Amino acid sequence: MKLGIIGKPQCGKTTIFNAASQQQEAVGDFSQSLHRAIIKVPDRRVEKIAEISKPDKISFAEIEFLDAPGFTGKGRDAGESEINPELRLMDALILVIDYFSDQADPEHDIRNLIDEMILSDQVLVENNIEKKTRKIKLSGDKTGAHELELLSLCRAHLEQEKPLIELAFTEEDEKLLRGYMFLTRKPFLIVLNISEDKLSGAARIQKEFSHFIMPGKQELMVICGKIQMELVGLEDSEKQLFLKELGISGLAVDRFIQKSYELLGLLSFLTTGPPEARAWTIKKGTTALKAAGVIHSDIERGFIRAEVICYEDFIELKTPAAIKAAGKMRLEGKDYIVQDGDVILFRFNV
Repeated sequence: MKLGIIGKPQCGKTTIFNAASQQQEAVGDFSQSLHRAIIKVPDRRVEKIAEISKPDKISFAEIEFLDAPGFTGKGRDAGESEINPELRLMDALILVIDYFSDQADPEHDIRNLIDEMILSDQVLVENNIEKKTRKIKLSGDKTGAHELELLSLCRAHLEQEKPLIELAFTEEDEKLLRGYMFLTRKPFLIVLNISEDKLSGAARIQKEFSHFIMPGKQELMVICGKIQMELVGLEDSEKQLFLKELGISGLAVDRFIQKSYELLGLLSFLTTGPPEARAWTIKKGTTALKAAGVIHSDIERGFIRAEVICYEDFIELKTPAAIKAAGKMRLEGKDYIVQDGDVILFRFNV
């Protein structure tokens, strides 16, 4: 999973990046700096199954964070976008909003960031409509006519200053548009970056800005980035004590992961054995066949069956003999919909 972090200069963007990625990048007026980090997704379930199966290796799911250069709004005045092109490669975006400074205007900044993404997509749509129209006229080949219709629909929606994530497309149309990697088709998480003195009012602030929440499309978090960044260098015991003293529910990275999984409709299934215990990230609704392909294409190609045990049963019963005796291991076919926490052994033959 790839998450891009964007915001205006001085909004605390890199502070949030440090808190989420457990890094120590310099913060301040470094709006043109780009930072990148890959973190392991904490998952106690992987550790627990490893305690039982004693594998040689433990592997966690991973998240890549990209802290993109801040934008000033000057590009929009010139009819251009300042959005870094690498953000199009992200699965979801994190919009960091200043709610700590004396000049903070979070409602305006949220709208401004969304407008910036809309402008960026408009430029992309216009360029491609022009190219495809010219190609159809010159060649007479109308195989791209439907794609051109979709782009025109996107343009009309963007011209109304609305993000493309609001539009519903068929699965086939989604495939046609996927290559454009529109920014406003990506779900995003708004992070209101508050000061320490606003911590007691975090719940009220969350409610005040709840109109931006669209389940599965837009989510909202209220955190104090400065405090969360300070937690990065502390030992676990010190972190927990600090969180308790301040009345903070948890670490930013854990909340980012939870919200991001919700936004993207993701879940994790588990595999374990002598070589490795591992968590694998897939979309909700993924079949056993496609889940096998996430591990290796050969497993998908030679799929025979999936031996499935729910995590709780695996932890309680521990041994294959006890699991079999209790009838807790299920044989599932290729159309089985994998559930969060399933411990799966794939049988295949190639």
